Amino acid sequence: MDLAHGSNPTTACLQHSANQKRPDAEPTLSRRTFHAALKFTEIVAVLSLLAAVSARAATIEGRVLDPSSRPVSHARVRLIRGLEPLEEIRSNARGYFRFGQLPPGKYLLIANSPGLSGASGPVRLADRATHRTLNLRLRLSAVKQQVVVSASLGGALASQLGSSVSVITHRQLQDEGVQNIFQALRQVPGVVVNETGGLGGVTSVFVRGGSSNYNLVMVDGIPLNEFGGDFDFAPLPASGVERVEVTRGPESALYGSDAIASVINLVTRRGGGSPHFSGLEEVGSHLTRRFATGGSGFTHGLSWAYDLSRLDTDGLVQNDQYGDQSAFLTLGYSQNPRRQFRFNFFGNANTAGVPGPFGSDPDHLFPGIDTISRDEQNLFGYGASYAQQITPRWRQVTSGDLSLNRYFFVTPFGDSYSHNLRAVVNTQSELTLSAEDYLVAGVEYNREQTKNTYIANASNTPFLLPRSTFAVFGENRWVPGRRLALNVGARLDDIQTHSLPPGAFGSRPLLPASVVTEVDPRISAAYLLRDGSGGLGLTRWHGSFGTGIRAPDGFELAFTNNPHLKPEKSVSFDTGVEQQFFSRRASLDVTYFYNRFKDQIVVLGGSLTNLSTFISDNLGNSRAEGLEVSLRAQPLRSVSAEGGYTFLDTSILALNGADVALAPLRVGQPFFRQPRNSGFFNITWLDGRLMLNANGYVRGSVLDLEPNLGLFACAPPSEGGPGLPCMFTNKGYTLANWGFSYRLPAGITLYGRMNNFLNQKYEEALGYPAWRLNFLTGVRFELPAK
Repeated sequence: MDLAHGSNPTTACLQHSANQKRPDAEPTLSRRTFHAALKFTEIVAVLSLLAAVSARAATIEGRVLDPSSRPVSHARVRLIRGLEPLEEIRSNARGYFRFGQLPPGKYLLIANSPGLSGASGPVRLADRATHRTLNLRLRLSAVKQQVVVSASLGGALASQLGSSVSVITHRQLQDEGVQNIFQALRQVPGVVVNETGGLGGVTSVFVRGGSSNYNLVMVDGIPLNEFGGDFDFAPLPASGVERVEVTRGPESALYGSDAIASVINLVTRRGGGSPHFSGLEEVGSHLTRRFATGGSGFTHGLSWAYDLSRLDTDGLVQNDQYGDQSAFLTLGYSQNPRRQFRFNFFGNANTAGVPGPFGSDPDHLFPGIDTISRDEQNLFGYGASYAQQITPRWRQVTSGDLSLNRYFFVTPFGDSYSHNLRAVVNTQSELTLSAEDYLVAGVEYNREQTKNTYIANASNTPFLLPRSTFAVFGENRWVPGRRLALNVGARLDDIQTHSLPPGAFGSRPLLPASVVTEVDPRISAAYLLRDGSGGLGLTRWHGSFGTGIRAPDGFELAFTNNPHLKPEKSVSFDTGVEQQFFSRRASLDVTYFYNRFKDQIVVLGGSLTNLSTFISDNLGNSRAEGLEVSLRAQPLRSVSAEGGYTFLDTSILALNGADVALAPLRVGQPFFRQPRNSGFFNITWLDGRLMLNANGYVRGSVLDLEPNLGLFACAPPSEGGPGLPCMFTNKGYTLANWGFSYRLPAGITLYGRMNNFLNQKYEEALGYPAWRLNFLTGVRFELPAK
């Protein structure tokens, strides 16, 4: 058989086969069959060729190297196209990474490893380019090149954000030996943590003077706040968390209600690479026990990761026991990079004894330790998203989230419950207008509801209180060059509260359904003032302005006769300068912030009833301003240090239409439990297999409440109160911790912590003693060993 130059071998074979047909075969049918087969093989050949070219034409691969040109294993490598963050992978044991099946365009790669960070220059993939190979060289850096997913729609490089954002990494959580996320939040500027006693006590977080219900809390983007914004941080575990993003300032332009002072987003472990597993076992003071196991991997387009943990302690006194169980699950599926599906789950079930305030007792009202009261909580979050790359410039993302937060309380006065549900459906278009311009716009439906023992109708039967929100939103990120980054966004929320039936004993008339429309803008910018190297390096200015809202909670709606109750609001701005030193080995950031809170909901009484015809109204005002200073240093790969200081000046302002505040508060009085001065430090040293860490938190004195009755202690006998002082100064304290870890062969690590090693006696919340000197020790393992 003669194959002429340029002939198709498959065609020749088919021709030869046709010539061998039986003599009695129908010639016309043979020719039709032959031509059909010929056409089919040509189509298959063309498609195969295109598939082969496509597979080869869109690949970026290479190695991650340290300053000494040695491979860096397990480095995080992130791919960015234009301003759109794409996937993140880890380098293998030889430092190798690969991104495949990429459309043509301009790309950027960033990579991070403990103590090291780096970014590539622009990587261009032309239509006919086969692949690009490069070495991604890292250097010592106190500033990480990283993507933040919660401070901008679709995610953005931290250096291109004008907002104040802090990221706590998995390595920091591990080095500090924290068991719960709130313990690590003390290492963030502008954040105050208030824990009522030991593990399991109600734990509140205040950011830049905002109330404890002014923070939107999310796990993998799933909002977990109760109806009206409340959230107890005690159940959030550190195990299984890859990083924590804290965005300070209002973010209602992105997320709507509850994001009035900050957004705190936990990002859990993602699946990737060959299957690998980890675990820990830990014991400590007060019969504290913690166990955890987790794993992740990638198989045939399916990525998976999970983490299971349990924490128990006997506490300090009788009925101070606490136990919880937590689970994280992340699944992703993508056989085609143009289509991606992801599912996330978070669950926590906990039970805690409530012994009451057994510490400071300034009014001598302590009734004795409560041996009966307990509370149980079940907190669950489910999230699913589907992303479709419709064109190279248009990506459509549709997501749905569901969170359930249920409490059951046992007290000597009777049992009670609180059930909260939130469902969110969102779809957004992510448009790459150009390599410098990125637009995200979408719509959202949010349904939240609460049912509580004490929110009842005229027959004293609890009823379901629902609220629906329809929203449209948009954000535009513009980075015209290396120096300027501008972010502008806005969101319109149409908040519809359903009607409320009359309350028991005439406490509330029939309240009709109400609709409130709120528009929240936001603008942030960053500008590179100086792009230098050497002793005095990069100088970056950053600033932001925005507004935030918090819709009323169930009690504020249920115990009022006001059908026009509006969301509380904030107007905020910040501005600051980041200065880097010694080729990015040190970085200093100084930021000034100002928050004006208005339309705060107050319950009127006494001489102030003339301010409104309603029992409660949006008449409250307050202000918070201050300075955040943070310093990070990475002088050696083996040494990292971080410290911060926050000055906070808060003031209660006069009510609308009056020159006084709501009694017993006074105009000019500082906020409760928020210190004027606070700071932190964190130092880590690595030497081969050994790690040493020291960290601490310093808090100044605060104004606090009488621990048994709160403000009601001030009420005169004519109003049923004892007429005693109700506000006291709670002294400051220093919490210092020390720990170590040592890596043995076969993936085993021994570690230990000594917390409050100064053995300070203090109370974050007046009346609730914190643990004094305590320790923990444990063992971690990894399979296979790194």
